[in-house]
Amino acid sequence: MEGLSELQEQREVNVLVSRTDKIGDVILTLPLITELKRLVPNSRISFLISKKLENLIDGYKDVDKVFFVEDINLNNFLKENNFDIAISVYPRKELAMAFYKAGIRYRVGTAYRLYSVLFNQRIKEHRKYAEKHEADYNLNLLSFLGKEISFDKKFFFRYSDEEMNVLQNKLSFKLDEKFVVIHPGSKGSARDLPIDKIIKIPEYIIKNHPDYKIVITGIPQEKPITQLFREIYKDKVIDLAGEISLRELLILIDKSRLFISNSTGPIHIAGALNRNITGFYPNSAPMNATRWKPLSTNAKVISPVSGDDMSTIEDEVISSAISEFLNHSNI
Repeated sequence: MEGLSELQEQREVNVLVSRTDKIGDVILTLPLITELKRLVPNSRISFLISKKLENLIDGYKDVDKVFFVEDINLNNFLKENNFDIAISVYPRKELAMAFYKAGIRYRVGTAYRLYSVLFNQRIKEHRKYAEKHEADYNLNLLSFLGKEISFDKKFFFRYSDEEMNVLQNKLSFKLDEKFVVIHPGSKGSARDLPIDKIIKIPEYIIKNHPDYKIVITGIPQEKPITQLFREIYKDKVIDLAGEISLRELLILIDKSRLFISNSTGPIHIAGALNRNITGFYPNSAPMNATRWKPLSTNAKVISPVSGDDMSTIEDEVISSAISEFLNHSNI
């Protein structure tokens, strides 16, 4: 595209990437940012996200600036920053309208919303069919550049020794000990393994892998769930729900030997960190693993043999997957 070629010859191309929804969605947008920086090396990339994710992206490679949608007056923000390109990874009508009114030269988004006319670079893909992974759908938004996209998804999370020490001082165990993280909640983002099944997992680990500590995590609103584990297993489990920040959860997951979860945001933290993962997913689009599996080479996804009844997943299948990791965990 001739105009875009001229833009890329500028000293700096000012780009806004917006993804204002949940943890996993934002994490799966990060490969787009890395690839965008590769394709347009002179780009300055701002990332517009929700304040609920505050500090998660601190120090992330290729993200030049993070803004929180709750903290800004959108129209003033766009006027002050003079963006050349706006990429709506999570399209919202109010954002699309604001980008249009601000006169942003290249406005990238889906072709299949009623307000898609507000985008002038429209990508024709239906995500609801879940024919490929969410990160691949995100990366394909860069097709407007007219360059060959690499779908080799890379992540660059990092944290400091000081951050790790702050977390360590909150814990009753050492981060270099062998421990498993179980994250039982999902805030309704998918169909879950029933609580009466996931609550059996510590019993199996205590009996067969007693050298591993068991850590239960969740947001404050999930305390009623995590307290069920404490009622059954007493001091055999460590309940950190509501006790650590999202940033600290990232560090905790990175130091774990296995992360066990339904399809929810933290499983994508574990995926981005390439941790050992056992995850539970339904089969139907758009919730299935084809679109939402964690992007770790060390992930085991467990789904019902057919359909979406998560209660049909057998305990033996779960315990076998756990043992496969814990018997050979050197990470």
